Amino acid sequence: MADDPTPPRSADPRRPRPVLRARLAWRYAISDGVPARSLRVALVVGTALNVINQGDVLIAGRSIDWLKLALTFAMPYVVSTYGAVAVRFSLARAADRARPQR
Repeated sequence: MADDPTPPRSADPRRPRPVLRARLAWRYAISDGVPARSLRVALVVGTALNVINQGDVLIAGRSIDWLKLALTFAMPYVVSTYGAVAVRFSLARAADRARPQR
């Protein structure tokens, strides 16, 4: 529809471009205590998951799969950080909607 006056969604001036959005996500991920909180989550959840996944190996005294161990700690860290960033984006969108339009 060439006569449609509404701009495409990507042209929305309130929506940041992908590069700016990635930079903002990175800033959110490394600010306001997010790394420390994500690390605590990763230590607790990663330890529990490693005991569940490799407990038999530890008890038997066999060799540990170090890649599996590292990934089991990394995944909760990434998920926790993603959650924190998503909340920050959600709060920013809500603040934008609450702001009066000019």
